[in-house]
Amino acid sequence: MKNPKKEKIKKIIDKYKNERDEYLDGWKRAKADHLNYKKDEQKRFTSLANAKRRELLLKVIGILDDFQRAEKEAQKREERDDLIEGFLKIKEQLEGLLFREGVQEIKTTGEEFDPHYHEAIENIENQDIESGFIAQEVQKGYLMDGEVIRPAKVKVAK
Repeated sequence: MKNPKKEKIKKIIDKYKNERDEYLDGWKRAKADHLNYKKDEQKRFTSLANAKRRELLLKVIGILDDFQRAEKEAQKREERDDLIEGFLKIKEQLEGLLFREGVQEIKTTGEEFDPHYHEAIENIENQDIESGFIAQEVQKGYLMDGEVIRPAKVKVAK
């Protein structure tokens, strides 16, 4: 014979167990959503930080371009004074900074043209270099952590 009190208590217990399971499942979903949100926010933060870093390094590269042009002009002089030597030291420091930040120059002259790394600004006749290979570098290109941050501007042999 069934005990009506026990049946009633069992129904109440089952009801609360179901509620408990629903709350627990909801908390687990909320926790998982929160962890996913934290991961997504970390990715967004890292992406933004890398974009700002890339932006700053591109500005440094622009300054380095100016130093490299000045160095070419200084090489034309017969005498190198302390001022020129000082500028060349600053140029070396900028190059060191870029190197430490994972920035590398893209190889150009004599290399096969690759549109992923090079921007062709002109096709030129050149008997010394095979067609489709880079004859001259116009502006250095750079990679940061293996990703192109500025393609090299080149003249390609035809």
